[in-house]
Amino acid sequence: MSGITGLIQFDGERVPASGVARMLSKLGRRGPDRQTMHCDGNTGFAQALLATTPEANVETQPWIHPGSCCVVVSDSRLDDRPKLLRELGIIRPANDVGDGELLHAAWQRWGTQCADRLRGDFAFAIWNPRQQTLYAARDPMGVRPFVFHFVAGKRFVFGSTVEAVLAQGDIPAQMDEGRIADALFEETEGIDLTTTFYLAVQKLPPASWLLVKSTGEIQMQRYWLPVADQPDGLPRSTEEWVEAQREQLDRAVQRRLRSHRPVGSMLSGGLDSSSVVALASKAYTAEGRPPFPVFSATNTGDRDCAETVSIHAMLSQRHCKATLVDLASMPGPQASDWWEICSEPFDGSITLASCLYRAASSQGVVSLMDGVPADNLFVSGYPARRLFGQGRFREAWRAALEQWTLQGVDSPRWRALRTMVGCLAPTTMHSLRDQWKEAAEYRALMAASLASGELIRRVNMRERYRRYRSTIRSSYQWHRAGEALSCMAAPYITVGLERFNRVASLFGVEPRPPFADRDLIEFQAWVPVALRNRDGHAKWILREAMYPLLPYNIAWRTDKSHLGGDFTRAVLSRHLEIDKSDVLQPPVGAWLDAARLIAACENPEGNSINGLAAALRLLVWVQNQGPAVRS
Repeated sequence: MSGITGLIQFDGERVPASGVARMLSKLGRRGPDRQTMHCDGNTGFAQALLATTPEANVETQPWIHPGSCCVVVSDSRLDDRPKLLRELGIIRPANDVGDGELLHAAWQRWGTQCADRLRGDFAFAIWNPRQQTLYAARDPMGVRPFVFHFVAGKRFVFGSTVEAVLAQGDIPAQMDEGRIADALFEETEGIDLTTTFYLAVQKLPPASWLLVKSTGEIQMQRYWLPVADQPDGLPRSTEEWVEAQREQLDRAVQRRLRSHRPVGSMLSGGLDSSSVVALASKAYTAEGRPPFPVFSATNTGDRDCAETVSIHAMLSQRHCKATLVDLASMPGPQASDWWEICSEPFDGSITLASCLYRAASSQGVVSLMDGVPADNLFVSGYPARRLFGQGRFREAWRAALEQWTLQGVDSPRWRALRTMVGCLAPTTMHSLRDQWKEAAEYRALMAASLASGELIRRVNMRERYRRYRSTIRSSYQWHRAGEALSCMAAPYITVGLERFNRVASLFGVEPRPPFADRDLIEFQAWVPVALRNRDGHAKWILREAMYPLLPYNIAWRTDKSHLGGDFTRAVLSRHLEIDKSDVLQPPVGAWLDAARLIAACENPEGNSINGLAAALRLLVWVQNQGPAVRS
């Protein structure tokens, strides 16, 4: 993970080095190893480097091609480099070719479609001074961020963070009140793939490229979706699918172990991160390397804590060096002060992850894997209804029975029968049921939120929630002629990955989530739905693939309890002392229900913890954004 930023003045105005330096100064935490910039006439580019791969130190970015004079800046970890170099005709060792040179060669060969030929996590920009065009692209899942401000015919400003873009100086810092309401509502964080908290700054969506021309035209196009044409050589038997599942995940982990600096992983007591650690530690053992670094959150104050028990069971079987952050001895000021430097109000919600990023940084581990977003890879949609509509009634019955068995309800056969009867209902009936369920969810979220009634009305929060729910429904993509299914294009998944990236950057750590690997996602889309949930177990195929490497109680664990909420409450308790006058000051006074917030701080146990935490995070965030925002 590094930080990049740039400015193009299409009106011909000269770009001062001081302006680019201001933008670069906002990226220090993302790139503590080296900060460089290049200014030339109407352009300026900069990179703050966190060097985590062997090739990161063979070139300095911004990188300039001597022939084309193109300028490249990137925040990237490009995988399968030897293969890519062969395709581009570059005959040199992979570690001797920097990402700038490689990206430029790919762009020269494949043009705007070059991003589709890449593997890894990346956000980059290539400036062509002869054509006065800028090309930029972002990785398929949006692991690396890219935000920008554009005024046609005048300027294009981009960066890894909103703060870097705003530091350019000529960009209005007017906040998007809809996004403020999202922060207080929490559920709608993933309402779309483009909005930020500032109206003048937007995100480049994941799996997308953009091309900006001096004529004032900007093109943007998505280059990838998780469900593509059926690949050749798919497994045929259950045994083959299970073996392929393990191989695909192992390949994703191996890609993320490539580094010249320490790589580690979060380890919870769950299946996903435990699978990552099992494969990584196995690779370390096979290579004769020291124990694999892992970072876990435990609670020794609760002898029956399932998470803690599972973590120790995992550590007893794998070749790991563990750093444990215990809830009972959680450091006070360190655990709460980081709220004040968060880039977005949403970021303070992942306190547990922040503690592990801090611990990794203190141990010199700058790249950290984790288990997100594994849960989303194994969705099954509504298989019973789909199978019933195809006339496959026996399979539909089995799918319905499995659905209710998985949920652990009483009388699953009776529930399955009701599902089958529901398959006969017209589409309008299903639509009405979904609307009723959505309305009930909205009322519950409204009751927990401490947003003011005026804000809710101004932004039409009911419509925003409806829009958010529609993105979830539309994200379930079935292949037109096959059984492939994926929801990995859903905005709520990308915004979660972005949140982890922002929080990790506060501690100079680079997230490397194996389950966000493009090839793994494409494979998972074709895993038969019947192997995703089976015998009352979600993610059955992953459990079956990994149980030889995991303790039995982890491989087949059904309990989903974790310590995230406990860590959040521990931090929340240190923010309850608020100045009542702050709540009444603009603009917060127009966003929060001051009376309810004050009452909630005085009696936190009698209120929704989530709603209170969201309001306090917003309050802290606004107080640290500067006078221009608060005015």
